[in-house]
Amino acid sequence: MATNDAPDIPEKRYRIGDRTPDGRYPVTVDGKLIGHIHRWHGDWHARALGQVEESQHEDRDKAAAHLDTVTQSGAALPQTEQAGDTAPEGIVPWLHPRMAPTRRNILSAGICLGRLDEIAWSPKHGYPGSDNPFEMEDLICGWVGNRWWSHLRGRNGDPTPRPAWRHEGCKVPFEEQAARVAELVGKRPTQCPCETGHPTDREAVTGLLDEADSARKAGDIEALRGHLTRLLGPCPAAPTRAAVMRDIVKPPQKG
Repeated sequence: MATNDAPDIPEKRYRIGDRTPDGRYPVTVDGKLIGHIHRWHGDWHARALGQVEESQHEDRDKAAAHLDTVTQSGAALPQTEQAGDTAPEGIVPWLHPRMAPTRRNILSAGICLGRLDEIAWSPKHGYPGSDNPFEMEDLICGWVGNRWWSHLRGRNGDPTPRPAWRHEGCKVPFEEQAARVAELVGKRPTQCPCETGHPTDREAVTGLLDEADSARKAGDIEALRGHLTRLLGPCPAAPTRAAVMRDIVKPPQKG
């Protein structure tokens, strides 16, 4: 007699651990680390221990199962120490290593970093894109956690971050938050006072963007690092630099 019983599902050998501050999840088998998985723009990526290349998957279990398969094949060796694998490093600390240093990504990062500086948020790693978790510190109360740039940049022409009260559990009362931000940020210069020479006008920004694009295409990492440092590095005039970048990406007015 036929039955409608579902086929047996093999028992999972792997265990997915808690999310780390850099957004990755350790995957272990029998207590030994075999790699990490992370979510990026809706897909799940897996990187086996000791390997550089990542694979892309539909969900976290498929990503973790892939790591188990790779390890069983002998292509990667497990480790007992779960802290032994480090996250990939980027060209500069202000752009996430998974964000290619393209013209558009550089502009997006510069706009974001300048605005965060303006509203008293301090990033803990490079700009990861608008819809990926972005670990940062709230400078008015010391809270550290994940926010999303798509929430902090506002919407429909209104730059007010969401939520308006910064984050759940903020130690500073809502009615005092704006004053605390103003006190911390102060009046910022519109010209860069740094020895590095960060650009604060359209001609300088577009010139550096062109040079960065040429260096990227030529594979000149040292030159690219220098250009990115000037375009994205910390500067008291970062909000002005961000305003110039916003103007560059703004679509032309019709008519």
